Amino acid sequence: MRLATAITLLMLCFSTCLFPVVATAEDMLESGGITIYADDVSYDKNNNTYHATGNVMILWKGSILIADKASLDEAENIAEASGKVRLIKGGDVLNCDLIRINTVTEEGEAINGKLFDRRSNFHISGERFVRLGPEKYRLDHGMFTVCNGDEPCWKFTADQLEVNMEDFATGNDAIFYIKDVPSFYTPYLLFPVQRERQSGFLMPRIGNSNLKGVNMDIPYYWAISPSQDATFDLDLETKRGAGIGVDYNYKRENDSLGKIFAYSIFDTTENKLRGNFVTKQQEWFSPSLVFKSDVNLVSDRTFFLDYSEENGVYNQQITDSSVSLTKNWQNNSLAGEVRYVDDLLALNNRETFQKLPNINFTAIRQKVLDTPLYLALDSSFTNYYREDGQKGPRIDLHPFAQIYLSTPAGLDLSAWGGYRERLYENYGETTLDSTTSGTQAIAQGIENPHFRSIGLFNAGASVSTSFTRIYETNWGSLTKVRHTIVPEVGYEYVEEKNQDNLPFYDYNDRVLGYQMADWSLTNYITGKFQQGDAAPTYRDIFYLRLSQKYEGSGTAKDPLTGTPRDLLPLVDPGNRFTDVRIEGNFSPVPEFSILTDSRYNTYDTRFSTIMAGFDLTDGKGNKIGASYNYAREIVEYMEGKLTVNLVKPFIFNYTGRISLDKRGFLESLFSLEYKQQCWSVILAYHERPIIGDHAFTINFTLAGLGPLGKIKAF
Repeated sequence: MRLATAITLLMLCFSTCLFPVVATAEDMLESGGITIYADDVSYDKNNNTYHATGNVMILWKGSILIADKASLDEAENIAEASGKVRLIKGGDVLNCDLIRINTVTEEGEAINGKLFDRRSNFHISGERFVRLGPEKYRLDHGMFTVCNGDEPCWKFTADQLEVNMEDFATGNDAIFYIKDVPSFYTPYLLFPVQRERQSGFLMPRIGNSNLKGVNMDIPYYWAISPSQDATFDLDLETKRGAGIGVDYNYKRENDSLGKIFAYSIFDTTENKLRGNFVTKQQEWFSPSLVFKSDVNLVSDRTFFLDYSEENGVYNQQITDSSVSLTKNWQNNSLAGEVRYVDDLLALNNRETFQKLPNINFTAIRQKVLDTPLYLALDSSFTNYYREDGQKGPRIDLHPFAQIYLSTPAGLDLSAWGGYRERLYENYGETTLDSTTSGTQAIAQGIENPHFRSIGLFNAGASVSTSFTRIYETNWGSLTKVRHTIVPEVGYEYVEEKNQDNLPFYDYNDRVLGYQMADWSLTNYITGKFQQGDAAPTYRDIFYLRLSQKYEGSGTAKDPLTGTPRDLLPLVDPGNRFTDVRIEGNFSPVPEFSILTDSRYNTYDTRFSTIMAGFDLTDGKGNKIGASYNYAREIVEYMEGKLTVNLVKPFIFNYTGRISLDKRGFLESLFSLEYKQQCWSVILAYHERPIIGDHAFTINFTLAGLGPLGKIKAF
């Protein structure tokens, strides 16, 4: 039987009042009528009331209401549903004993209600739900949790809860329970319930360390707009003082995005102001004009040691900051950049070169008429500045021509030739003539600003081809593999000239003269995977590239050491053949991969450098990975990571770095997480022998509310 508009208003008003699913006006207008199933439906003409009793089920678009009985007083616009009431909509569920609502004002109440918000997994209950207005409720003797089940692992209770589904919930005389054990009391509780991002204070972080003492971080989150947010921090430390921080993020429709972070503290131990400023931005003013920044500045050289908690940052050796503006045309590109480097290992930064500015103009290769000839230009202007020592601008011009040919036999040929001109205006400590080396001039402290220039011819050629064969495999979903071999040989020539009278800003000021032949052999194996009638997928299974160079001539010296400097690092001087470079990646299945980038000395029959590692995962949370890094007579260390998720609900993690040449651990982090559906606790031990830091931390997290903070034992 169909009831009229009154029943429609009853159900739709109640669904929007007491159920956290926001329905639009258009949705309500389109839900023309409601179908009611019941054992008996009647109308009391004297009281203007409809009655439905016995196994009542009311259905309308997207919603189901189940109750023992329901009624509507048309005169007072008061509707009631009682007896094991259950309202279902969009997967969200409200259970209660009684619903009473004014269908005109939409004010009403529910008795002994239990509300489940599926999207946030929030469970809220109270002896009495009172609707105070749109999306606003009051709960007497209320409770909330994100834990499933009749006996939640944790919950908050309050004598009275005020809930605004578009803002916050507040509670008076709130108690935090672990299971049924009261564990924490607060006279006032504030927590977010809005489904979208919202502004407000986040959970404070509390800790203790030997560097900072007892510390508390109080963060405030500001949801500026859907595309912007900021977090402000008040950092209180008993050993260091009070600090403030801000972390601002934004994103726009034109792919412009950015992050700005700043932190400052007056360090009472050092008795000075200290801080860190970081910004990463990409601003597209037009499809061809982009501004980029990557800035990382610190107030002093030991700031990271005292304040950074990130792996690989506390022992950072330099900070490199740059700001650039790039304009692209169809065949040309102009980029201007300011770059500042801070050497954190030096006593000061007075002798570190800065590029203020660096301007690059590139003319991308352009074809000459219908010939295979292409013309191109690489050029740059760099002003090298530092407070102490030689400095000045350098102009680097490199026009070149290139030819590409393909033969019917499948050979790809290319050849190029150019002329590189460098011009200098040098100030400070420099050389006087070609008989005085750069290092000698620096030692003599000679100051004589002057102009210098030099030009070098360079040329090269390469020949390559490829061989491909496809094999039928039918190994499970791997139906075919394609094997491709690409052999290539090449030759390079750079004119050799004495460059000792030039300033030395970087290794581009000592271009090696040489004749170099090279070869390479590249292998690719690509697999075709077919699962039933689905479209096939392709994945690279194996990649291996071997390459080596042969130096026909070249006696250029390193300007600092005076020894021959090969193009390939860590090659013994005097040998014609360079190391064989080995680059590889093997991934037989998506869950496993091995990679390497190493160099092998054929004269000493040993490796000069090794970088090799592997990663393995089972897709179920278990992971293991390791890498080995070696550079002959320079460094040797290993890195490892492990995640074990076999014994639920425990998750074990380990990451570490160990120095094999210095025979000691550089860093170790052990953590054990006990994870439940709605909470977790993480026990971690972090050791950094370099700075003598040993820390034990406990992180306790409530799902939906975030971490309660860090507790450092020592």
